[in-house]
Amino acid sequence: MLHPQSRGLIFLLGAVTGLTALAIDMSLPALPTLQAIFSASADQAALTLSMFLAGYSVSQLAYGPLSDRYGRRPPLLAGLALFTIGGIGCAASGSIGQLILWRLLQGFGACAGPILARAVVRDLFERRRGVQILSYMTLVMSVAPLLAPIIGGYLLRVGWRTIFALLAAVGLAVLAATWLALPESIPERNRHAVRPASLLRNLIEFSTRRICVGYALVVCFVFCGLFAYISASPFVFIEVFGVSSDRYGYFFGLTAFALMAGATANARLSGRIAPAVILRLGSALIAVAGAAMLVCGAFGLGGLAGIIGPMLLYVVGMALVMPNAIAAAMEPVPHMAGFASSLIGCLQTAGGSLVGYILGAVYNRSALPLALGVSVSAALVAITYFGWLNRAGTGQPPAVPTRKGED
Repeated sequence: MLHPQSRGLIFLLGAVTGLTALAIDMSLPALPTLQAIFSASADQAALTLSMFLAGYSVSQLAYGPLSDRYGRRPPLLAGLALFTIGGIGCAASGSIGQLILWRLLQGFGACAGPILARAVVRDLFERRRGVQILSYMTLVMSVAPLLAPIIGGYLLRVGWRTIFALLAAVGLAVLAATWLALPESIPERNRHAVRPASLLRNLIEFSTRRICVGYALVVCFVFCGLFAYISASPFVFIEVFGVSSDRYGYFFGLTAFALMAGATANARLSGRIAPAVILRLGSALIAVAGAAMLVCGAFGLGGLAGIIGPMLLYVVGMALVMPNAIAAAMEPVPHMAGFASSLIGCLQTAGGSLVGYILGAVYNRSALPLALGVSVSAALVAITYFGWLNRAGTGQPPAVPTRKGED
């Protein structure tokens, strides 16, 4: 088993978390192809993403409480097994309907990784060190959006089924590594965690804490903007700007470099600068990026660069905001870390799923719907952080003494 202070644990948690990005991004170049092969509409093809996120969202409400009751390892292993089975089912699908259902199952399993990885970090580290660990995990995870669409584009030449077969193989490998190397992190199991009365009490406690709800909404809206780009960019890049399917991954992968840059900056700044300062900077970058993309999308400025450029800025801001906002939302409720992680993740992915479905339905072979999705999300981030949390005096996450030996 890996030691809590080892780099190997960070890599494993990053890999577990990265499965979600891998499952989403590797399939992106195939969306127009799936639409053509199955004679489906754009919104039906987009459902292969939205239903993945729908399953991802709903099942989070179970993984968190189950992990508080039985430990982090058992539900994580079960989720990775479901992810692997879902990938096999996707590869064997004979219709768009079957593919959507198997993607739903794959989503049920995929959410275990990010949810329980965050809970493990909360179990083992105090807030400031936890932000650093989350940032390092993001660096590891960012390899997925960098390579996944490129790999997916080339696998598409062989056949779309190979994309999902590879996802199943990677899921199996991560399952084996987790089984062999991930230690149990929960200090004490809560025997009442899955009882309805306990769940209701935890929900009320989380929902009545302004800082928890506010930062959970920030995480949700940031992810909505990202998923607007993820779900709409294959159609916009390939159909509007004429990018070939095998080249799409190179353009999409640029955002991974922005994610790496933001995560590296956040990891280095978190030990030197107050979290509120980093959150203000990241939220401001997101707001500027959203406004820039709206202008470019509405007036057709800059072509493809007018979409990618603002998105790179958005992703840098996202890498600064997300670890700090997640840590701030979970900090007041350490006794229900798994449940809190589930609530944050459920809200985040439910919002992303809704945005993906809406953009698929209103897509008009232009870049404007994508730009609107990103800009509205960015505006909601700014309103929530600057207009609600800061004015209420909760824009500064609570400081917690550093635990001995974690400096």
